[in-house]
Amino acid sequence: MSTIGTRSAKYLNDLIMSRTPTHVIETQSRDRIRKAIDDYYVNGDALFREITERDYGIDAIIELFSGGNPTGQIAFVQIKGTQNTISPLKASPDVSCTIPPSNAEYARQKRIPVILIYVCVKKDETFYYARLQDIVTDAHVKKIDKQKSITVRIPINNSSADSLEPLFSLIRDYYEC
Repeated sequence: MSTIGTRSAKYLNDLIMSRTPTHVIETQSRDRIRKAIDDYYVNGDALFREITERDYGIDAIIELFSGGNPTGQIAFVQIKGTQNTISPLKASPDVSCTIPPSNAEYARQKRIPVILIYVCVKKDETFYYARLQDIVTDAHVKKIDKQKSITVRIPINNSSADSLEPLFSLIRDYYEC
């Protein structure tokens, strides 16, 4: 192999092998959410299943059980992690989260709920969640092909501060409609 070929191969290998801060945050975010969901019910009636295929926007699936029996109630999960403390907006009772337009595309499908979880990787920080179908507006959809990112708002009441039961209710309610 030529010297140029060797340098190119090394550069490509360095790119492939790099573990960036973004990768670390992604791993920590998934770990926090997995632990919170899997540990919530003593009998294991909520299960976090990570999707290990290349990331196209869906990071995991939450599956709900009843007394250990499958209910068929599942939700796709998109996790957006940050190292920064998540604070409510001053002008509204929401937190702001930026997602790629490709992630917003999932709001268009109506068969399975898609839950966006916005999580700070710092220990004991509250995380926020919403059904993507509820927070991606028609105005967002019109911008999907024109913008590099879309900012959505998650109500501050949709938080892990007190209980995850409202998160699981978002999934259950989707199937009862």
